[in-house]
Amino acid sequence: MPQIITIAVGTVFQDAGDATRALEIAQGIVAYQPQDVKVRIVFLSRGSRFEERAKDLGFEIFKADPPMSGVGLHQDLKMKPGELVGEFSIAYELLKGEIKAYTEIKPDVVLYGFWPFGSIARRMLEKEIPGICFLPLPIHENLFDVMPDAPEEMKLLSYLPHNIRKSIINHIPCRIRRCLPLLRHKNIDRAAQKLGWKRKPLMNIFDMLVSDITLVNDLYDFYEGGSFPGSFIFTGPVFSMPISSEVVDESIRKVFHNVGSTPRIFCSLGSSGTRDQLLEVVRIFTADTGLQWNAVILSPPSVCPIQDAREVLGERDGVVLTEAFVPARLVNAMADVVVCHGGQGTIQTAISSGTPLVGLATQSEQQINLDHIAAFGAGIRVPQPQWKSETIRQGISEVLSNKSYKAKALKLKDLLSKNNGKIKSALAIWNFLRQRGIYNVPINESMFQIMTSTDLKKEMPVPKSE
Repeated sequence: MPQIITIAVGTVFQDAGDATRALEIAQGIVAYQPQDVKVRIVFLSRGSRFEERAKDLGFEIFKADPPMSGVGLHQDLKMKPGELVGEFSIAYELLKGEIKAYTEIKPDVVLYGFWPFGSIARRMLEKEIPGICFLPLPIHENLFDVMPDAPEEMKLLSYLPHNIRKSIINHIPCRIRRCLPLLRHKNIDRAAQKLGWKRKPLMNIFDMLVSDITLVNDLYDFYEGGSFPGSFIFTGPVFSMPISSEVVDESIRKVFHNVGSTPRIFCSLGSSGTRDQLLEVVRIFTADTGLQWNAVILSPPSVCPIQDAREVLGERDGVVLTEAFVPARLVNAMADVVVCHGGQGTIQTAISSGTPLVGLATQSEQQINLDHIAAFGAGIRVPQPQWKSETIRQGISEVLSNKSYKAKALKLKDLLSKNNGKIKSALAIWNFLRQRGIYNVPINESMFQIMTSTDLKKEMPVPKSE
């Protein structure tokens, strides 16, 4: 009989980036499970359009409390700056539901993304469950040392020149970094205290995401010079690949194919954007050089009713407005420029197609992602206060006219192609489970060879619990 290992997956399952990374990693875990081991993967969900996708891939869904709409994380979590969850009552119910879920599932390990409830709940059980965190960037206090710019939330710094902003960030003492308001997430801390948290105080998001190992799903090239714990493993990017059955809608093909020298712009702000931000993009194509460009613009119902976008666009050939699913990687490859938010999955999907971008950061993590792309020369980040149609249009014009952006995007595409984050993440997880004694089946030779080729041959440290 095969040994059965249960993995519970806690994510912001309403968020496309967190959900798709989790699904890709889960597929990798199954694909590389050792002989005589059977892995059972259970996704926690409180309502999400990704539930059916998970079921189709053979994973279980555990309906966790409290139930939510699943339309968008901003609506469900009432997010605001410095608070992943904007109301204490919601944070309390989420953590209580997470603890209940793990108590019932009885997993051997908890795998979680940018989901503090996964880390906190696993540590609040009578017997702590080992935890593996996967993140789009190394969320650790030493990240400040290699941040390309000061977070936009630090508005007073935004008026200073870039080199001065960077110097100030680099010289903030560690004890002060840990107390910055944008890192505190007080509602989550209060919820943990009310539910009986007895361990080290949860001062900030670093404490809330503590794990035995952290898989950083990004290129190490962006963080050279940084000092991160040995438990932080840079796997390379993880993002959703197109399914063989996916096809591009004919209306999109019409404006993106056989258009001669007409520039093609793809806009995907996703659930991170707001109605006003999306309408600023729509306005690009109603005046000046924007009238000479073709475009495909996603208008998710959770962000902006498509009728509002149509009213702003007016009668305009060459522009497709849609609220339907779009095979992003296929459409990215057809575009000359992508206008997007800074979510890692969105950026990596664009770059994996060799397409430069113009981006908007709606939170610190997205700003870091976009600043890395801008520093590499493969795109432009437009600061939130400047996110107006004219400024965005200027950014698009710059990318279209300067061929170096396309060249750098192709170089990044090549870097991505050499880093299979899905495989590296899966094998790092199996290596961790083996070291922890969670399974006792000898590693097979073919798996060892893959681990060697992906720089995972070296034994990884297993930090002690708190």
